[in-house]
Amino acid sequence: MHKRYPSMQSMTAFLQAVRTGSFTRAARQLNLTHSAISQQIRTLEEFIGQPLFLREGGGIELTDAGRLFAQILPDGLAQVDRALSSVKHRKVVLKLTLDVDGELAPRWFNARLPQLLRVLPHHEVTLLASLHSDRISLERVDLSLRYGYGDWNDCEMALLCSDRVSPVAAPSLLAALGLEPPLTPAQLLQMPLLGYSRRAWIPWLEAAGLEAREPDTPLVFDSAANLLDAAEAGLGAALVRGLLCRDALEAGRLVPLTGIAITAHYNLYAVWPQGHGEKVAPLVNAIRQLADESPLTPL
Repeated sequence: MHKRYPSMQSMTAFLQAVRTGSFTRAARQLNLTHSAISQQIRTLEEFIGQPLFLREGGGIELTDAGRLFAQILPDGLAQVDRALSSVKHRKVVLKLTLDVDGELAPRWFNARLPQLLRVLPHHEVTLLASLHSDRISLERVDLSLRYGYGDWNDCEMALLCSDRVSPVAAPSLLAALGLEPPLTPAQLLQMPLLGYSRRAWIPWLEAAGLEAREPDTPLVFDSAANLLDAAEAGLGAALVRGLLCRDALEAGRLVPLTGIAITAHYNLYAVWPQGHGEKVAPLVNAIRQLADESPLTPL
């Protein structure tokens, strides 16, 4: 049931009359007329159903109900004031749900969250990290960062960056083998090589002028993040995206092995439901700028 409440003006008039002990002084404090104060308090008494003041000889005195009301009312109005202050002039928080490729998140995206939050000061971002085989519906998120060919249906999208693929390895492995980059393609083939279930070595070998035959790879990974972890551990050379190994290269955990890089067959896209472009535009622009600052630079 909808509840009715007396007006704030009538309750303010009542409290001012209690503090000053006079309708006349209360009216002066509130810049009202005596009759206006009297009417406000009369309206309040009608709402409550009993008098709050005894009016005798031109003076006023609180009734029992008036004293009880005067004790409790200030706390109630203070709570109203706190509630109003908590939202007054405060910008509304914009909520975004972001689905990040499960390999992009640990190897590149998560480290850049502080930069993203700085350009989205009034947003609340919920992050999901889905693997390729576990992608959630685009309709359930505001923005999805996906690797692909840009052929998703019934949605809008933007290419965030084109990438290149190049071989890298840990300095410890090179030292153990007595090698120093840049390596020739033939030297690279003498190293232990790591495999990735979604990328063959053949396109890179062709670009390097070598026989187009997949080399032996004792370890094959279905996750680019795990592939990079293995490379950093010195288990072998890996053929990886520049975006995903950017931080490892800068930190010296990995080094590029040759000056030969090939264009990635599929690239990083921002994908969002139709009609939501304006909502996600600040986030898309920020991520694109971060991606542009993260190229792979071969030797």
